Order: sequence, then structure tokens, then C-alpha cells
Amino acid sequence: MKIEKIYNQDAEANILSSILVKNDSICEVIDVLNPEDFYNTRHKIIYAKLKEMYESSLPMDIVTLSEKLGERLKEVGGVSYLGELINSSISAVNIKNYGYIVKEKSSYRQLKGILSSSLDKLDKEEIEAEDMIENVQDSLLGISSVEKEDSGHMTGVMERFMDTLQTRYEKGGEIKGIKSGYRILDKTLGGFMRQDLVVLAARPSMGKSTMAINLLLNTVFIGQAKTAFFNLEMSEIQVSDRVVAVHTDIPMNNVKTASLTDEQWYKISKAASDLAASAIKIYDKKLTLKSIKAECKKLKIKEGLDIVFIDYLQLIDSERKSENRNQDISRVTRTLKLMAKELDITLILLSQLSRAPEQRNDHRPMLADLRESGSIEQDADIVMFLYRDDYYTKDSESKGIMECIVAKNRNGEVGTVRLKWMPDVQRVR
Repeated sequence: MKIEKIYNQDAEANILSSILVKNDSICEVIDVLNPEDFYNTRHKIIYAKLKEMYESSLPMDIVTLSEKLGERLKEVGGVSYLGELINSSISAVNIKNYGYIVKEKSSYRQLKGILSSSLDKLDKEEIEAEDMIENVQDSLLGISSVEKEDSGHMTGVMERFMDTLQTRYEKGGEIKGIKSGYRILDKTLGGFMRQDLVVLAARPSMGKSTMAINLLLNTVFIGQAKTAFFNLEMSEIQVSDRVVAVHTDIPMNNVKTASLTDEQWYKISKAASDLAASAIKIYDKKLTLKSIKAECKKLKIKEGLDIVFIDYLQLIDSERKSENRNQDISRVTRTLKLMAKELDITLILLSQLSRAPEQRNDHRPMLADLRESGSIEQDADIVMFLYRDDYYTKDSESKGIMECIVAKNRNGEVGTVRLKWMPDVQRVR
């Protein structure tokens, strides 16, 4: 690889000289660059010290910098080299562009290192291909971001808060997260937020999968999200039956038997075209936790990813069986929560409930009804239960109503949202 591909001497030097001449210009690059991004060793040392001085509110000039460098002053070329940097200074206006140049060169070097290391491992170590792919994906994801590490200082936090507040004001109070398609639910949750693990749980036949498919379509076509749907229970054709029924409002039985009018054939053809061009990915063969993680990382890197649906928790193969089922579930939910944070996505995880609601007069679910409830409730940011009274009571006054019970909401309200249940077309409105 040519040296020009991995190193730009002028860009590195101009960043340092700009900071020494106009101290405030470091603000333009401090979120982008870390000392390790500099190729030249002396530049790496100088930038690290300038960054440290900035965070301590010290003036960044030759005298102070020389003193702070101490014994390392000789290592960077002495006071004479610092003087050269200042004398060669150009306008600090371009420092941000130079920062991105240096970051790009750094990314090339990291990429080269990752690929070289991976090739060495393949040659020298006994490692499964799937593990190798996951390691490479993890490494690539690590160099895809230019975000500053979390220092914990309130200055940055409050700056980001005020930016967020201004954005909310400009949007007239519009929800911050991805729209679910249900106005009252969005008001309660604020939309689906990135890095959240959302658990959607219910007893069998309450409509978990149907609700998930409605949310899938709503988040794509209303919320403009890029989604992945991992179905561990049905085939892709069975999922497609439901998706098409919901998208077209054609009864599910008509779709499954192809008993369709000419108009319905046209609607389905158009729906198939819309869905094929949409930002939806559907998987029915990714059954292990490792394979789901690997696919999500690949999607995030190659195409972008906003929301992941998994139907459902108890069918995920963790590949690390223990004698205690609670430990297995805990490992899965913790891994999925960390994955949501790492990939900056919303993860909606469907889950079964224990039989406890069947044994109560009021069959509405509670948090204690979650199977292996300790780990699920602990790791989830939001827990939503589905309940239909007409399933239990034929003459119910709430016939055709699905209750979406927000039982836990780490960052907002809890409560019940009443939605219309339309089983013939698999629609929830």
C-alpha cells in the first residue's frame, strides 16, 4: 500500500499548528480525532498532550506545551519543531477538513491491520469460519464510527441536550424516536428509541406475531426505518402471507388459498412490488444468537439498520446450554441489549408468558408473568403486554379490542393503549 494512502504529513501538521495558533480550533476535531489516528509518532504525542491541556483548560502555547511534554520534548523534536509548526501555520478555518483526512488515513491503516491479522489467524490458528467472520465484523464496526469516547463531562452532555431541545422545538414536539404507527402509543413511548430493548409479550393466540408484523410495516412505511425481521417460528412464506394481508387489507384466508378477485390480484401484485423495494429484510433460517448478531452487524455496516424484530425469545438458540434455563435466557437478553447499544438500533423482542394469567380472574398480564422474568424485566427498557378480553369472555364489552399494556418504560410513562383488532386481515389499528 502506498504511503499516501495511509499518511498525510501536511494534514497532521496543519491540525497541530492550527491548535497552537488558535486554541479554540481544537473543538472542531476533538470529537473526530484520537491521538492514535496520527501516523507520525511525534504528532501523536503532541496531539495527546494538547488534548489533555484542553480538557484541563490550560493555554496551548509553545512554552506551556514544552513544559507539559517534559522529558518527551526531545522525542517530538524539541522547541525548534514546535516553532516550525507555528511558523508553518495556515488558517484554522480548514482544520475540520484536515481532521477528516487524518481520520480517513487512520481508517485505512486500521482496515489493513484487521485484514492482515485475520489472514494470519486463518493461516496459523484453528478457527471456525463463522467465528472468523464475526471477529472481522466486530472489528470493522469499531472503525466505522468517529464518535468521541464518553468522557463523562457534563459540558458535552448539556451541549447535546440543548441541541436535542432545539430540535424538539423546531419539530413542534414531534416524537423523537421511530414512529410505531399508533399515535397514542407513540405519545406514551416517544416512539421507538435507538439502543432500547423492547419486549413484546403475550399468551398464545393474543396476536404477538401479528402485532410485530403491523409494527414492522408501520416503522418502515410510516417511520422510514430500515428493518430486519428474524422469524424463528414460521417460514418466510407464512410470514409473507401475513405481511401481504396486512398491507393490502385482503382477508388472510383469501391470501392463503389464493381465492382472489381480479382487483385483489392487482392489489397483491402492487403490494409485492412495494415490499420488494422496501427496507425490510425477513429471515427464517437464522436461529442462533450468533447468526442473528452476525447478520445484524453485516446489515448495519453495508446498508444501515434501525430496528430489529425477533419472534421469539424462547426459540433463540444460545449455543451455550446450561442446566439452568434462567441463565440461558439471561445470557440471551443481556447479549441482545448490548447489541442494541453497540449497533445503535431498537430491538423488539417477542416473548411468551407463563400460564399465571390463566389462573387469575383478571387475565391481564403482569411483569411477574414473564417467563424467566428476572432477566427479561431487568434488561428490557420497555415491556409491553398484549391482551384481548374477548378471547376469554365471549360477551365482552371490549369485543375487537386489543390492549397494549405498557408495563415498564424506563424513560417514560406506563399505561394501556386500546387498539382495534381485525383478525381477518391480520390488522391492528
